[in-house]
Amino acid sequence: MYSKLFRSFIFPLMELSQGTKIQKYLKWLEKTQWWKPSEIKELQNKKLRALIRHAYENVPYYHKLFRKSNLKPDDIRTKEDLNKIPFLTKEIIRKNLPQMLARNIPRRRFMEAHSSGSTGEPLKYYVDKESYSYGWAQTFRCWGWTGFRLGEPYVKVSLNPRNTIKKRIQDLIMNCTYIYASADINERTFKRCYELIKMSRPKIIRGYASSMYIFAKYMKEMNLHFHVNAVMTTGETLFPHWRELIESAFDTKVYDAYGGESTPIAFECERHEGYHLCDETVIVEFIRGGEPASAGELSEIVFTNLDNYAMPFIRYKINDVGVKSDDYCTCGRGLSLMESIKGRDTDIVVTPNGGFLVVHFFTILFEHIEGVEKFQVIQDKIDRLRINIVRNEKFTDADLRYIISKIKEHAGVEMEIKINFVHSIPSSGSGKRRFVISNVPFESYL
Repeated sequence: MYSKLFRSFIFPLMELSQGTKIQKYLKWLEKTQWWKPSEIKELQNKKLRALIRHAYENVPYYHKLFRKSNLKPDDIRTKEDLNKIPFLTKEIIRKNLPQMLARNIPRRRFMEAHSSGSTGEPLKYYVDKESYSYGWAQTFRCWGWTGFRLGEPYVKVSLNPRNTIKKRIQDLIMNCTYIYASADINERTFKRCYELIKMSRPKIIRGYASSMYIFAKYMKEMNLHFHVNAVMTTGETLFPHWRELIESAFDTKVYDAYGGESTPIAFECERHEGYHLCDETVIVEFIRGGEPASAGELSEIVFTNLDNYAMPFIRYKINDVGVKSDDYCTCGRGLSLMESIKGRDTDIVVTPNGGFLVVHFFTILFEHIEGVEKFQVIQDKIDRLRINIVRNEKFTDADLRYIISKIKEHAGVEMEIKINFVHSIPSSGSGKRRFVISNVPFESYL
């Protein structure tokens, strides 16, 4: 009853007061997902041409960049032409922020935003209400793939407390139970969170992958069971063994999502055959060695937000790596697919033998060593790793030999490995714990 009232009356009033168009775009996206791939590509190219012309005429940074690169708006007709434009990076944004704002967009339409800064470098940027509306429409479309409808109860698990009355009122209206789960959650705080989840009887639960994994571990240890339509993870790399445990504990499927800088990029659908790219609102490039990557290759992820006219993100290097796919999902949607997400480019260890060790390698390696409580791998040189380990009484010399031998087996015998036993491993400023920190430039070895 509330769900129907919310969609037909409450949510339209909220949108009217806030100047957004989320519900309108959601209805449109629910149709376009079934378009043919060629029709979606035509839409992308049309939106890209409009964005490029806008950026050239109204954004000082891009006007200067185009003139310096000897480019004109008509030189960018399709997404294949994007490689003519230099990449955008966080460093460039920090140095040129005032020049990256569109002069023809009223400031009342600007919305200030910040990245989480999981690598220790939070980023300030701006989006306009059109882009904000499209972003939430993409997100709500994905929720719909689980059977969820706007207005139905859901739980959001976050590492940040709700500090404003406005946000708390918004949660109440949206039928959201907001749970603050600190990064150092323990058995006592978990029980409080679990009781809140049970009381709210949610259709879905959203949260960082690590938070949902910790919840699932406690549920298994305490022999607790709870069923929801879906657990939706975001914000961090979802490791295979995390997915398995979460799905077992909550008796459901995990729907992983990926995005950055207020730009939804990819979501899993009910078939779980990869990540559907949000093609109607973003162009995603997979770059290896400065060139387009082939399907199945580990590559850098670069995106262009097609709707943020306030501060265009054109060919933005988000510093994540993934694997491109040329397949299409058997669900029948015309959206292109990404095979998998491998994490931050600083989560990739470059090896002396010319290979790479993704963060998954280390999480799987340490997962079944009972003597390891926490770990963190740090690479300062291509042939040197420092590994910090918080151990318990079960850790043995055999474990130490096993860790070193397995890493050398994959990284090569030239890799020097130094093990440090520490009392704790701090989380980053965003509350996330980084398992791997590589200071060796990933892209230099592609």
